[in-house]
Amino acid sequence: MNLRLAASRTLLLGAVGFACVTGRAWAPHSPASMALESTGLVLLLLGAFGRVWCAAHIAGRKNRDLVAVGPFSVMRNPLYFFSMFAFTGAGLCFDSLSLGAIFLAVFLITHWPTILSEEKFLRGAFGKSYEEYCARVPRFLPNLSLCVPADEVTVGIPAFRRVLVEAACMPLAFLAAQGIELAHANGTLPTLLTLY
Repeated sequence: MNLRLAASRTLLLGAVGFACVTGRAWAPHSPASMALESTGLVLLLLGAFGRVWCAAHIAGRKNRDLVAVGPFSVMRNPLYFFSMFAFTGAGLCFDSLSLGAIFLAVFLITHWPTILSEEKFLRGAFGKSYEEYCARVPRFLPNLSLCVPADEVTVGIPAFRRVLVEAACMPLAFLAAQGIELAHANGTLPTLLTLY
């Protein structure tokens, strides 16, 4: 897990560094620029709120209980699903479809192996119950018709607090992208490459 986090952070920092030296093909405040920024911000907020929703169901229970209600009733990996939105949104906040794709690639490279590894662990930990869950619930694309709301949830406060802090920081990517765009506009940062 720590290796995945380190790899994720390293690749993400590399992608942000790359974003710092790239300019956008769209004019500032053009319809295309505003659409990309707005979409990026919406995806960041969706990722943040989705992770909090998931944490309300699993914080403090991960790997101890087989949670199959709330977001875990419609897909097996909702925390990663919402993280994918946040990663992609962060890239789009830089007014670039290319950076959105790069940030999505960083997510897939660093998180997909973890998804498979965690499923292997859960298969060993929960056996037949997990196999039945896998047969019923899709891995990554939600099936909303399967939704089973939780009657009540038990939350581990330290784990939930950590997710709240992470979720609160996600929209900061939008502000960072705006700052980098301003730095390009006033010549503080060089533009070595122009991206769409």
